[in-house]
Amino acid sequence: MKRLIVFWCCCLSLTTTAQQLPVLCYHNITTAGQHKNDLLHIDRSQFERQLKTLSDSGYYTILPDELVALMQQHKPFPPHACIITFDDSHDVHYSIAAPLLQHYHFKGVFFVMTVTLNKPHYLSVANVKALADAGHVVASHTWDHPFPTGYRDWNKELVAPRQQLEKITGRPVWYFAYPFGAYNDSIIAHVKQAGYKAAFQLNRLPAAGKELYTLRRLMVDGRWSGAQLLHEMALYGTQ
Repeated sequence: MKRLIVFWCCCLSLTTTAQQLPVLCYHNITTAGQHKNDLLHIDRSQFERQLKTLSDSGYYTILPDELVALMQQHKPFPPHACIITFDDSHDVHYSIAAPLLQHYHFKGVFFVMTVTLNKPHYLSVANVKALADAGHVVASHTWDHPFPTGYRDWNKELVAPRQQLEKITGRPVWYFAYPFGAYNDSIIAHVKQAGYKAAFQLNRLPAAGKELYTLRRLMVDGRWSGAQLLHEMALYGTQ
């Protein structure tokens, strides 16, 4: 799965013509020495340095409801606003990421695969409920993270996860992230039909006429310093 994500991201075009709100995407958060920092891994200290740089530079988080409202109303994005997202339901999103977000007064969006709930090293049902109760957004990342050709049961991958997460959190689940950032017109149609208001991909340009269902995210490299993260966000927002 990890190699496929890296391969997919490396093949995506980064050319764009419109200003965009920085939407950051993280995956694995590790302890020191557990794994080298790379596109899919960032250690706790490096993650905190990046968050501190964002905070010190005046950045603050908004959540998808506000992003969607701004887009629908054709209003400009607020200066220094960003969204911070987490993919793949790792338990460290609750044990490491959430406390650091709270420390810097940030809120996050957690895209959850429901097949992993309560399994070792993944979020538990109680974790997911606690994240929602703390003001973070819990969103769907399918049942079992299929590649585009793997969507064989739309109810299992799109509808049932949304319903399960809504039952856990007691809140509507309006947002979705495509596994591997990959999508096509058929998948977009099914995502809409499943009741999602918007969907997030990775580094491709938003599709014309389908911007709300192809929202772009910047995969954050664990090797980036805080200053480099700011540089990448500035490029991302204006390219």
